[in-house]
Amino acid sequence: MTFCSKLTAGTPTLSYEFSPPKNPAGWATLYSTLGEISRLSPDFVSVTYGAGGSNRQKTVDLVSRIERELDIESVPHLTCVGHSKEEIREILTTLRSAGIHHLMALRGDAPQHDPSYHPHPDGFAHASDLIEFVRESFDFHIGCAFYPEKHPDAAHIDEDIQWLKHKQECGAQFATSQLFFDNDTFFKFRDKATTAGITFPLIAGILPVTSLSQLQRIGELSGQEIPKKLLDFLGEGTDKEIQEHGIAYATDQCRELLQNGAAGVHLYTFNRAVAAVRISKALRAEGFFPVQKTAK
Repeated sequence: MTFCSKLTAGTPTLSYEFSPPKNPAGWATLYSTLGEISRLSPDFVSVTYGAGGSNRQKTVDLVSRIERELDIESVPHLTCVGHSKEEIREILTTLRSAGIHHLMALRGDAPQHDPSYHPHPDGFAHASDLIEFVRESFDFHIGCAFYPEKHPDAAHIDEDIQWLKHKQECGAQFATSQLFFDNDTFFKFRDKATTAGITFPLIAGILPVTSLSQLQRIGELSGQEIPKKLLDFLGEGTDKEIQEHGIAYATDQCRELLQNGAAGVHLYTFNRAVAAVRISKALRAEGFFPVQKTAK
């Protein structure tokens, strides 16, 4: 059973996100992490795209290697930023030739040197445009993103939900959330989305906090307000204590989400294994994810 089949059947999925490293030491860490993750029988792993379309070839190479050597379903991110329609077509052709059957279609972040988003003159302005192009031209299972606390560019949550519904109408088949630390935001978004006619599975994206500096950086980049209950839970102990508390908090998040019908949990790893492995083993031990290898 593929992970998309599991989602359609209402069986929750367990998945992980990785990024192409920037240096040899980072690649060594990533391959070690992937080796540990592969032993957890993940339903799929996703691989990010760099801001402004950087690391494109590394993403393609990495997902191909994961599929070929680890036999794990891989979901590369594909963004609109900096690419023409013809370049997107070439990337999609390369992915299909490499045996990739799924992808995450995203608008993407603007390059750091130009924070304003400007679509390529012959490209796509929105993720929904990219989704429609992929659906019409290729045979991929298409995922997209959503923001439980709303996208920074959206005026309000209802507008954001209408954009998500449009992605569904254009051909997206599942959606994975931006990270969040308060489950109520996910449940409220899901309820509003269901009322608005969104029917595809919504996977919860969870980040285990491993340090206060990491949390501060996440807040600065995302503009998210960090919940007081998380800060109180983490406390002000040593780095090891903060990591232990962060893993416990994320495990509790995942447990509550799964008990209340989340389509799956997607763990943001930052290419590190410790937190993801600990959380996954705890959830499997509690029976949320019986070990069963998904089929391609």
